[in-house]
Amino acid sequence: MGDWNSVNLEVVYYVLGWIAFSSWAFCFYPQLILNFRRKSVLGLNFDFVVLNLTKHTSYLIYNASLYFNSTVQRQYRQKFGFDQMIPVAANDVAFSVHAVLLTSLTLFQIAIYDRGNQKISKISIAIVFAAWLLAAVCVLIAFPTRSWYWLVSCFSTLQVVMTTIKYIPQAAFNYQRKSSVGFSIGYVLLDFLGSTTNLFQMIVQSIDQRSCVNLYGNIGKTLLSVVCICFDILFMIQHFMLYPSRNGTISPNSNAESKDPLLQDASKQIMSSWNSVHLEVLYNVLGWVAFSSWSISFYPQVILNFQRKSVVGLNFDFALLNLTKHSSYLIYNASLFFSSTVQRQYRKKFGLNEMIPVAPNDVAFSIHAVLLTAYTLFQIAIYDRGNQKVSKISIGIVSVAWLSAAVCVFVAIPRHSWFWLVSCFNDIQVVMTIIKYIPQVILNFRRKSTIGFSIGNILLDFLGGLTNYCQMAVQSIDQDSWVNFNGNIGKTMISLVSIFFDILFMLQHYVLYRSKNKANIASNSNVVSKEPLLKPSDHPHSDSV
Repeated sequence: MGDWNSVNLEVVYYVLGWIAFSSWAFCFYPQLILNFRRKSVLGLNFDFVVLNLTKHTSYLIYNASLYFNSTVQRQYRQKFGFDQMIPVAANDVAFSVHAVLLTSLTLFQIAIYDRGNQKISKISIAIVFAAWLLAAVCVLIAFPTRSWYWLVSCFSTLQVVMTTIKYIPQAAFNYQRKSSVGFSIGYVLLDFLGSTTNLFQMIVQSIDQRSCVNLYGNIGKTLLSVVCICFDILFMIQHFMLYPSRNGTISPNSNAESKDPLLQDASKQIMSSWNSVHLEVLYNVLGWVAFSSWSISFYPQVILNFQRKSVVGLNFDFALLNLTKHSSYLIYNASLFFSSTVQRQYRKKFGLNEMIPVAPNDVAFSIHAVLLTAYTLFQIAIYDRGNQKVSKISIGIVSVAWLSAAVCVFVAIPRHSWFWLVSCFNDIQVVMTIIKYIPQVILNFRRKSTIGFSIGNILLDFLGGLTNYCQMAVQSIDQDSWVNFNGNIGKTMISLVSIFFDILFMLQHYVLYRSKNKANIASNSNVVSKEPLLKPSDHPHSDSV
């Protein structure tokens, strides 16, 4: 593989790749579990599964060939350039192997479970036969000329065609039945997450290489993501908007629905306080993706500081406000997750049937965030700071925040208003979230540069904010209530504010100050003039792209 220009983007690339792999790998299990529990495959279109097996098999041939075969890699670079990176990662190969195995297992379930009057259509059989016949012809054409990359590209094209076709039978089947019962929405939601992160992974690589060859050089992977996203949105519209009432009742016009064991006892569908086990799985997956992204986001800055032995370019007010923000957020999360008294007062306010809007990943993230932010402040104390220092305004803000918290404690003790008290800490973290980014934005603007402030932190923070917001949306959809958003306004605001400022930082780094970052010039900043990174010979593959 070619060299990365940014270590941070390389980290983000692999993180996104394994998130996509995990999402796509997990997406098979909701359907398998649903089939197993019902001992039935009614509602799952068999054409979809058969076409899916052809698609994943051809995709496995493409990925394995381009990842492991040096001859295919050489022919790829001859076509697109010897400085280009191979657009297939280890997670692509791992996913393909796993997908073939799990799709085969689904076909085995179709063979042994109740099928009703469903069967594989002759059209699908003809399509699969034609696909493999064309693949055989391509092998015969490629063999004399040793055009191995052209051959594996044919398999890539085949999987794109199968991806485009495979969803149509299931979408049409749902439309005919006016229901999506039997087809797992968990599969759709995880497939959507995998497709989105897969597309972002390719974009990150293109940004690092400053070339779009990665996108059209692996057009199969690009189209795979786009097509999946489009159909997954269609399935979500069918499930949540067009046929939500039909999904919970027996349809008299559908033989598949009339035999669905899940409909015989509605109470069996409710596990714990979740209405859908698939949405519960997705909720937990999104939560840990957000936790992983936010947790890892601290490390690019910490590593950058360590490599440079300098914190010049990182605004100290940002770090100080960040510590106050994460400390207050930890108090809120830990109290609402562990204290039964706080939980009881929460339900008394928002409803006894409402779920607690704090998950284990929220508590774990808060603890980790406090530790890493404190370590960043330790780096500020021991590394070269130039003429930077913490402003009196930030010191004043932090003092007022903790003084206000102390007053709230004295107010809450006589009335035992513990949920009100932890909500005050939640409000503090919301205010700190809004404020903390502003000093760094201003410092970047004054210097006309983002050197010293890790873009890896921003990209991972953006991913964490996005998946955190999606996690809350999943819970609200399952509970058919939006109390989750206003009941935990802090978590809602942390996502929206983070996403807004992260987009602003990306604009500064990649659009507004890109040329100055590249040349390591910051003529308008006395701070940056002392920055070790400004010596091109020191760090040729620095954080700045």
